[in-house]
Amino acid sequence: MVGKKLDVVSSSLKDNFLLILIFSLFLFSTTSCEKSFQNFDQNLIEKKKELEEFNEKSIMRKEEILNSQDENN
Repeated sequence: MVGKKLDVVSSSLKDNFLLILIFSLFLFSTTSCEKSFQNFDQNLIEKKKELEEFNEKSIMRKEEILNSQDENN
């Protein structure tokens, strides 16, 4: 009888350990994905700022070129 109870307790501990292990792996993968998306978002924001700055410089340069062409004509 004691042996059966030990088997039940042992089986329950194995099930709980497996459940905790699966939950831990799920939590780890979820956290990793979330961090990856945060990094992606941050990089995307930085690239957007760079593109806006480039666009502003391009517009200014275009105006300079047009002004110099008008002066030459």
